[in-house]
Formats: sequence, structure tokens, C-alpha cells
Amino acid sequence: MQSVPQPNRSTAALARLVQQKRRLLEQLVALSRRQEQLVEEGEIGALLELLSGKQHLITGLGVVEQGLDAFRGDDPDDRPWPTAAERQRCQADAQACNELLRQALESEKRHEELLSRRRDDLAGRLRQAQSAHAASTAYKPHLAPRRPAPPAAAAAPAQPLSACLDVSTSD
Repeated sequence: MQSVPQPNRSTAALARLVQQKRRLLEQLVALSRRQEQLVEEGEIGALLELLSGKQHLITGLGVVEQGLDAFRGDDPDDRPWPTAAERQRCQADAQACNELLRQALESEKRHEELLSRRRDDLAGRLRQAQSAHAASTAYKPHLAPRRPAPPAAAAAPAQPLSACLDVSTSD
């Protein structure tokens, strides 16, 4: 019977995963800063492109988190680190990850609030425009210039004027 290969659970693998997570979170926070500018400027096309890039980073974070799952049940004090400096470096990266994740979540909350305000403002302007259009449509029949009806003579076949007029006199 073959055994399922175990993921690399060395401290070197853990340190690499934590460093990858930190780099991904740094990129995510940088994109979040740009996202806020794009939301404020109303640059929807560029915003959608940026969000696509963020999605790739989030997918990468998911892969790294799966790799870190192998270490979650371990007691950190029981891990055999080659040197204390390597352990401290990994610990500093992990703490930086926590701070970067906090920043990213705060940014997302701000962006959501900003987008909600912009959406509500736009909805208000659309309601005003719709009301103005409804009022304009209601008054339009009353404001349209009236065309005079064509004279009845103009509608009849063309006859000489003398044929239509009685010019006789009775004396």
C-alpha cells in the first residue's frame, strides 16, 4: 500500500510560505491604495481591471494558506529552527502579515462605504432626472405648438375663385 506523500513540514518550508504570504499581502495593500483613488475618481474601467488583479492575489493567498494548513496544529515552540535568527525572521514576517491583513480589511471596508455613498448619490441623481423627465412628459402635450387646421377651401379641388364666389346683386 502506498502512503500519501506528506507536505514539506520543515521550518524552511514554513518560512518560505510566510514570506510568500507577506509579499502577496504587500501587493494586495498597494492595490487597495490604488483602488481607493480609482473609486474616488469614478474610474470604473480601471477599477475593474485592478479588481481582477486583486482576485489573482487573493487566489494566490488561498494557495499559500493551504500550504500553511500543515503547520497550524503544531506548537511553535516545538519546531526545530536551524537558528534563532531564522525563527525571529519568520515570526516578524508572520506579524507583518497580520498587520498587512488588517490594513487590507480596513481598506476594503472604506472602499465599500465609499462605493455605497457614490451609489446612493447616483441613485438620487437618477431619481431627480426621472422626476424631471416625468414632469416634462406630462407638460409636453400642453406646450406643443398648435398647427392651424388647413382651410376647407384648400382641401377642396382647385377651382377658379370666380366659380366659388357669388358676385351677383339683387336690385
